[in-house]
Amino acid sequence: MLRYALKRLLHLPPVLIGLTALVFVLLRLAPGDAARLRLAARGLDPGTETLAEARAALGLHRPVWEQYLLWLRDLGRLDFGLSVVTGKSAAAEYLAHLKATAVLAFPALLLAGAIAFPAGVLSAMLKGGVFDRFCRAAAVLTLSIPSFCLGLFSILLFSVKLRWLPSFGSGSPRHLVLPVLTLALGSAAHYTRFIRSTLLEEFSKDYIRSGRARGLRPAALVWGLALKNASAPVLTSLGMSLALLLAGSAVVEKVFSWPGAGKYLIDSILARDYPVVQCAVILFACFFVGLNLIADLLCMLLDPQIRRAARGRGSGCPA
Repeated sequence: MLRYALKRLLHLPPVLIGLTALVFVLLRLAPGDAARLRLAARGLDPGTETLAEARAALGLHRPVWEQYLLWLRDLGRLDFGLSVVTGKSAAAEYLAHLKATAVLAFPALLLAGAIAFPAGVLSAMLKGGVFDRFCRAAAVLTLSIPSFCLGLFSILLFSVKLRWLPSFGSGSPRHLVLPVLTLALGSAAHYTRFIRSTLLEEFSKDYIRSGRARGLRPAALVWGLALKNASAPVLTSLGMSLALLLAGSAVVEKVFSWPGAGKYLIDSILARDYPVVQCAVILFACFFVGLNLIADLLCMLLDPQIRRAARGRGSGCPA
């Protein structure tokens, strides 16, 4: 297992370098001038001399390849640079907003699991019944509605019509309810279908048929056998979902004006705040690879077949 984890970690540097190069080039090909935007944010007139000084301060007068190499040198020192807009540390600015995203992400994932796990298991056990049909219809309906529409509908119902909850901003637990609910519903619908389909696949295997032939009760087959074998793909998917939520649910945060990492990243892209965008890409890649690795290691601990496959082929959990 340790050898597998080290092998996965060795894949991280090439991935990060490729991502940073891609984002670096795309940001500089986009229309707009970071120096002009910086001067405008500070209320300064972007005259010729002032603009040249701002470009020199940001290093934009250098060739693109030289800017990238200098940035990689600073990255090796864990220095992500200063925000173009605020002049503060890009990493500190992004991590401050990431804390606000984590306040949404973890409750949303917990709520989604609390809904999806029992719904998916019961839907698989009661395949073809009324509850199964209801769960499938609700999941398809929820997945068909974009998250920003769910957010706007919830604002219209709970804030405008009923006046129970605030519609935007942060500062109290009541502000969490609508964005967490909006994030959780989409994830719950996805995982309800995923858990149901994974369990149904397990139900069709020989060891379940053998258990039924020996007279084991359905509950014992599900809770004692099927769920354990179905946990590997579910854990892998949960790891990726948490990484995506931590990276920032930009649409939901924008709808509810939540000061999270997703909203901050969109604002930084529009402001051509290169250091912040590059910092966000690096941290997102680290979150994604790290949480995926943790999920894969948990899968190996739960399933001996995956451990044997990892020793033989160096592969992790099934996708």
